Amino acid sequence: MKRLLLAALLIALLGGGLAWTLRRQPSAAPLDDPGQGFTVETRGAGRLVSFQDPQTPLRALRWLPPLAGGVLAAQELGQNDRQRVALFRDGQSPATLLVLKPLGVSEGFWRFATLRDALQAPGGTLLLLYLAGDPASPEPPLLVALDPASQQVRWSFRGAGDRLALTGAGEAIYLYGGKAPIQRLTLAPAGPAAPGGPHPAPTSIDLPPGIQAVEGFLPTGSSSFLVSHPDGLSAYQPAGGWTHFPAPEERGVPCQDWRSTLAQAGKTIWWQAVPGRMLRVRPDGRPLTPWSEALPPEDACARDAQLLRLLGPDPAGALWFALAVPAPAPVPPPVPAAEGAPGPDAAAAPAPGPGEGDWAGYAAAQGLDRIYRWDPTGRKLERVSLIKAWAALNPPLALPPPAPAQALAPAAGALLAEGNRSAWWLPLAALPLTPVATTRP
Repeated sequence: MKRLLLAALLIALLGGGLAWTLRRQPSAAPLDDPGQGFTVETRGAGRLVSFQDPQTPLRALRWLPPLAGGVLAAQELGQNDRQRVALFRDGQSPATLLVLKPLGVSEGFWRFATLRDALQAPGGTLLLLYLAGDPASPEPPLLVALDPASQQVRWSFRGAGDRLALTGAGEAIYLYGGKAPIQRLTLAPAGPAAPGGPHPAPTSIDLPPGIQAVEGFLPTGSSSFLVSHPDGLSAYQPAGGWTHFPAPEERGVPCQDWRSTLAQAGKTIWWQAVPGRMLRVRPDGRPLTPWSEALPPEDACARDAQLLRLLGPDPAGALWFALAVPAPAPVPPPVPAAEGAPGPDAAAAPAPGPGEGDWAGYAAAQGLDRIYRWDPTGRKLERVSLIKAWAALNPPLALPPPAPAQALAPAAGALLAEGNRSAWWLPLAALPLTPVATTRP
């Protein structure tokens, strides 16, 4: 009898230990989990990625712009506290990763956190930046380092900022954005994942008084970088500190939601402070030569040159542009009618066509959906109207063309159009670009 009782007790203990182990390691599910709910199919010139799992209720499905290397990431936010990230390479090969809530992160933050940015570090570690779902929340952003093979969180970090940037050699990552100090985190060398540690040592770099908010950011070395902001360009080097260069006096056409930009194609660094103009700069911020291409006056879209917004280089080094949206012209106060002048019921005079300063008329007449590609080696400018080319690309039904400035990801060589719980991944090589004549002022 005693032996039977002892055997029963052993079975109970083993069963309880196994249950505890499974509860402690829910991330051990295989990457090719058949319940991940995504389908991938060729559709027209691209690939349609859809979530079609009725057994998995989602509170939100968010797509990130395509990442460098042809990776597409989507955030799955379920009805519980489980966050998942689905990854697709070149619009296919789906893999769903479970991201467990790191220690010290509140349930309220994690249940509604928004995936804002993602990068893949050397060695395969996936870096995920989450922001609070409520913009008014005082909780700082959360950076999670996830090992895709084991789906284990290697480490996490809380710090201000809403963007990530990786150094060229991949030895460190920067967290930046807005008025917050810039955070630099040294990454561990590539190797086997070590869940739970070690945590990277952060270095905080305060913004000097001359920088009101970080808009563009570009690492130029292991610990040096460039920052573009509303008042100009600033360079940081550990030994010499900050160096500042003022923004151009001529601010160009006022545009909605304008932000300055930094981009690097090969060894060439470009700084765009105002619409339609770029300046080549050194890694220390010193200015070099301006971009001097323009559209001839006889081109029906010649004024596009004043609205060009740099989106970045593609893997081949060509620069891609969308068009910035001109800000509405201020409405002058009404002028009282003189005595005897026609009243408001009098026939209105014919409206003139769009003049040089009438950007609303130009946008209405020509649209602002054009995409430009410039090859620096051959000094060749190409253009396509996304609206006119959309049907020829054979997109999924009822999927309208997206806004190029939000949909284009040159570093990934792709464009992403979002639908209802779906996204259409389109390689930029499929766009029917045509050469455009240019002049040099």
